[in-house]
Amino acid sequence: MNKIILGLGLLIILTIFSCTSKQTIDEKFNGMYRLDKFESFDSVSGKWTTDKWRGKYADGFIQYDGKGHMSVHLYPIDYKDFDTNKNIDSLDHESLKELTRFYQSNFVYFANYKIINDSTIEHHRISATEPKNFGTTLTRSFEFINDTLILTAHENLDNKKMRLRWVKL
Repeated sequence: MNKIILGLGLLIILTIFSCTSKQTIDEKFNGMYRLDKFESFDSVSGKWTTDKWRGKYADGFIQYDGKGHMSVHLYPIDYKDFDTNKNIDSLDHESLKELTRFYQSNFVYFANYKIINDSTIEHHRISATEPKNFGTTLTRSFEFINDTLILTAHENLDNKKMRLRWVKL
């Protein structure tokens, strides 16, 4: 009888530890991350180096809810310092062009995501700041290193292989 009780106790303990020991990929994604840096791959040196986005250094956030939804917001470092309090009717042609470039530098989308395998994720965009991006899908390779999420684009951006490093908040 003692052997049966001991066996059942051991089975319960093993079951508890096996259920709580491994975090799922969805659980790893779940949360908010701040952009650490853009990197481009230098095929000559074989190394990743810090890169600029749209000619400037960028800041931003990405968030995954762990239930298949995500959002991202990228913007130039000086984005929050731009003066938007001007009356649009009083702006000259050059000022209107500057304002348009300013709003184009802001990149946002909301998406449903799907984890394809242990290293690939798809973002199925449902809305975006750029109308042509509605309904499109982005495929990214992913890697977790401690609290850092690295997303590598499958397509070239500005004719470069690019990746973004995100640090969990």
